[in-house]
This record gives sequence, structure tokens and C-alpha cells, in this order.
Amino acid sequence: MVVQTGLYEKDDVPDMDIGAMRQQASKAATLLKVMAHPERLVVLCQLLAGETHVGQLQQGSSLSQSAFSQHLSVLKRHQLVSVRKSSQQVFYRLRDPNVADIIATLQRIYCP
Repeated sequence: MVVQTGLYEKDDVPDMDIGAMRQQASKAATLLKVMAHPERLVVLCQLLAGETHVGQLQQGSSLSQSAFSQHLSVLKRHQLVSVRKSSQQVFYRLRDPNVADIIATLQRIYCP
């Protein structure tokens, strides 16, 4: 028997013990806190298209270079992005496919 619980049918929601659920919820909350700043969300949205030069990421930002760099450092420290340096050039890309899925979903909902 399928029980309607809201948006999803019960069969579509995986069974998980409450301890594991709490641990995963804590990880998810940390990830969402890192992503929660509008400037970082814009960067992550830009990176959906692939590896991007830092200068291109900063275009359109009203932040100073140092403030913008601090946001990139937060994303890097929490392993949401990877950095590649080529001579004087610095490129960023999304590191985690799960983050890409979350950003793509947010983009689909809020930036149609």
C-alpha cells in the first residue's frame, strides 16, 4: 500500500534510522550555511557552466576584490570548489556533483 505523505509517496522516501538522519541533517545544514550567502550562490551558479576564470566570476559583483576573495576562500575551505592555477591565471570549478545538483535545482526554481 502506498501512503501519501505530502509531496512524495512513502515508497519514494528511503528508510533511514533517526541517528543516521541526524548525522546527515547536520552535514546538510553545514553545506546549506556555506551556500546561503547570495554572493556565493551566484558564484556557484556561474560554475555550473564549468571551470571559470576568477576575473569572470567577479564581474558584476559589487564587492571589493578582497571581500570577493574571502567568499571564494569559504567555498574552497568547505570543498565546494576546486582551484587550478595556470601561470598567473586562477580558475575555479565545482568539486562535488551533489552541490552541482543542488545549485541546478535552485537555479531551475529561482532563475527560470
